[in-house]
Amino acid sequence: MPILRPGANENMNIQPTRVKAIFDAVLEIESVTDRLDYLDKVCAGNAELRGLVRILLDAFVDARSFLESPSPGLGQAPIPMDETFDQSVAEKPGTQIGPFKLLQQIGEGGMGVVYMAEQTKPVERRVALKIIKPGMDTKQVIARFEAERQALAMMDHPKIARVLDAGTTDSGRPYFVMELVKGVMITDYCDEHHLTPKERLELFLPVLHAVQHAHQKGIIHRDIKPSNVLVAEYDNQAVPKVIDFGVAKATNQRFTDKTMFTQYGQLIGTLEYMSPEQAKLNQMDIDTRSDIYSLGVLLYELLTGDTPFDRKRLRSAAFDEMMRIIREEEPPKPSMRLTTSATLASISANRNTEPRKLSTLVRGELDWIVMKALDKERSRRYETPNAFADDIQRFLKQEAITARPASAAYRLKKFTQRNRTLVMAGSLIAATLLLGFGISTWQAIRADQERHAADRARIEAVNAKDQAEKAKAEESRQLAISMQHEAEAESAREAESAERAIAEKERDKATKRQS
Repeated sequence: MPILRPGANENMNIQPTRVKAIFDAVLEIESVTDRLDYLDKVCAGNAELRGLVRILLDAFVDARSFLESPSPGLGQAPIPMDETFDQSVAEKPGTQIGPFKLLQQIGEGGMGVVYMAEQTKPVERRVALKIIKPGMDTKQVIARFEAERQALAMMDHPKIARVLDAGTTDSGRPYFVMELVKGVMITDYCDEHHLTPKERLELFLPVLHAVQHAHQKGIIHRDIKPSNVLVAEYDNQAVPKVIDFGVAKATNQRFTDKTMFTQYGQLIGTLEYMSPEQAKLNQMDIDTRSDIYSLGVLLYELLTGDTPFDRKRLRSAAFDEMMRIIREEEPPKPSMRLTTSATLASISANRNTEPRKLSTLVRGELDWIVMKALDKERSRRYETPNAFADDIQRFLKQEAITARPASAAYRLKKFTQRNRTLVMAGSLIAATLLLGFGISTWQAIRADQERHAADRARIEAVNAKDQAEKAKAEESRQLAISMQHEAEAESAREAESAERAIAEKERDKATKRQS
């Protein structure tokens, strides 16, 4: 689904910014007729410029609705293809293409139409015949179509639709024939048969093994979704099969001599199931872990009945906003989606489980398994579909799984990366508040210290006064004691003098008597 190819040699003289500006303006016009008139006017006879804008518009419709119903607004009345091809070459039921007779159309994608066909020679059987749409037979689309044909031919797995034949129509448009899978989308099959979460996990495991086989063959599917995983019953046994490798990418080899790599400005995949790395205009860095993400979305839907990002919000958003949501926003865990769902009762009924038990069953390890597959960072996802399957089998056997919830430090890191401007502004505000708080605290401490110093000075003054008064009182006491001692000594001396005087008188009397 090419959006814009500024690197193509034939478009070197047209500025991509001009194409994008016209594209944005056209999207604002609701009427298809008015859009065509606007294109004719603004392009002023420049067929090359008009063609590039048309590619962008067609890819926008395909990105929003690939093998699904048209999207609101733009998709309800798509701009018709330029009348540069002969409408008579378009196939219809009853057309004979080689040994195959077309019976009815059973599918349609961005570049091809799928018919149920009947083969009579050399064997009689019903097949699926996929042919490039009239007007879509550009070199790049044909290269991708041939790549799908060769990708299917390289794979030999019971859960991948087999390629049976290939060729070109009388008008020169390529087609290939593959095994007709008479099944329904895996999500519809699970709901129609009211499969429990455990039964859904068991049905999901063969899908993982099929994608593992494709990866081992060097093929990335890049568009895994319910409509590309069909379930048919063989001998009363549900058998899922992966189909439509129409946007597959070779990982180890080139499929054709024509270009197969995704050029700058091309968008490949279906929005609801697209990995963050696919939601970029430059998809040169896609690897097998992109399929791991899409498989995680599919498992999320099998468990909860909805995709990680709300379909209505995603489809109603502007193109750049859709891409931003896929690249940056973290979806709610499956258990959280179930808990907050307004249709939990019907979702639980389709899973033959009580609502409360369904949320409890999914909470914890199944949350961890799904969110590991959906991690924005590829390095944190499961390395391979087999590793994904092994963790599910461990869960089913009640063994310890490898998936674990992200640490608080990792979640903080991711939040910071997603909200860099907000975090920087918050950090600046926090730093300002912290600085103000620090200054206020320092001033309060200084004031408190000064108050304590004043209090100590007052206490010391009081203590000094008390000490002086105590010393004075002691001095007075000591003086009183000294004066008392002196008085007592003086009294003693006077008594002693009196006694001596009396004694002398007595001696004098005695002397006189003797004389």
